Amino acid sequence: MTTEHPRQQVFEVRIEGAVPDEVLGDLADIQVVGRELRTSLRARIRDQSELHGFLAQLRTYGLEVVEVRRIVTPDDEPEAGEP
Repeated sequence: MTTEHPRQQVFEVRIEGAVPDEVLGDLADIQVVGRELRTSLRARIRDQSELHGFLAQLRTYGLEVVEVRRIVTPDDEPEAGEP
């Protein structure tokens, strides 16, 4: 029996204010896509549990999350034969 791993989804998390460089260095596998009045981070997340863990990690730094949204990427397109 093979265990199939779900595809990762890309989430954008907007943080109030600028995230300090040392905090960004502690966060694994994220992409900073903006840093003005709000900082936007993008991360590949496997499931809801991992998303909640990431949000909890941001809270430990005292960061105020103001928006979370899933980003549709070309990888999200169904493969031939998939519904």
